[in-house]
Amino acid sequence: MSPTSLPHHRPQTPDDFAQARASIAPLQKALDACRARRGAASFTVAWMSDIHLHAPRPYDGDMGFYGNRVDCSANFRLALAELAALTPLPDLLVLGGDLADGGCGGEAPGDEFAELGRLLRAALPPGLPTLAISGNHDHADRPLSAAWHRAWHAAAPHPWPVSPDSDDYYFAHRLGGWRIIGLDSRQNHPLSAPQRAWLANELVRDPATPTLVLVHRPLLTVGNWVDDFRLQDRATFDLLDAAPAVRAVWSGHTHLPRAWCYRGKKHVIFPALAYGIPGPCGWGVGVFSRDRLEALFVKPLAGPWFDGVAFTSRLSARQVRRLPFRAYTAHPLYNPCLLPADKR
Repeated sequence: MSPTSLPHHRPQTPDDFAQARASIAPLQKALDACRARRGAASFTVAWMSDIHLHAPRPYDGDMGFYGNRVDCSANFRLALAELAALTPLPDLLVLGGDLADGGCGGEAPGDEFAELGRLLRAALPPGLPTLAISGNHDHADRPLSAAWHRAWHAAAPHPWPVSPDSDDYYFAHRLGGWRIIGLDSRQNHPLSAPQRAWLANELVRDPATPTLVLVHRPLLTVGNWVDDFRLQDRATFDLLDAAPAVRAVWSGHTHLPRAWCYRGKKHVIFPALAYGIPGPCGWGVGVFSRDRLEALFVKPLAGPWFDGVAFTSRLSARQVRRLPFRAYTAHPLYNPCLLPADKR
């Protein structure tokens, strides 16, 4: 096949960014009210994932429907403009995997991570800390190469944690009295044995600190076709399920948001910035107290978004959504043959 160029898109204008910043008002109001109730000890974490960035060059062969129809870099710029309009800024931005696009067959090319770095340096609000986890489009099912690590860390606007294992990218981090664990969920595979052993040791070593787990592929279902490609890893599920310190698990991957309460833990699946399956593109913010995830908000991306089910562009609603944590065991998506039913 001949090379396929990136799709032609209307250049973004000052009006686009002004509308993006103005669209933050409902989220700002909701966060202000939540902070007022929770007090000074609360902190906020923003999440953006499934960005699916392409490098600005011709690609060989078919880029897929969103590669041909969606300007993923433009979507990310708009999301960062929205985030920058919040006052105060969140305490952390998590980049939740599938930041690049071309790694499903192995590893994403380095110039896709270079595009991530370019956009972060151009549009990330100054002083905002970030963490990043890898998704199946960042690397698929193979151990990571040294070139991948170089490209990944070169994209970071400030140093990201170094993984204890060069084959996968995972880490532990501290923020606001919480521990944040980032995991690497390879495509169509459970966690590697070394990563799971590290996770088990981390949870045993510190069994008390409230913990947020970040993993691109969710453990629970959402109700679209991507459920077949969730993290089907009972051994890892049982580790997290048995750890009282784990209060929340955040994921992306499905391009469809859900919030579940399951056996004392809050499982959050965020929307995508590239396209929906179905549902608007967007990003999210969680409000944390000393020991729990108090509230969760999803911000639809200002402007049109691509529906990967209806295969058409739609206009986003501008209203922020506060996602309630529904009981997973009371929902038809729950399968008691696969996951435990009784509450500990």
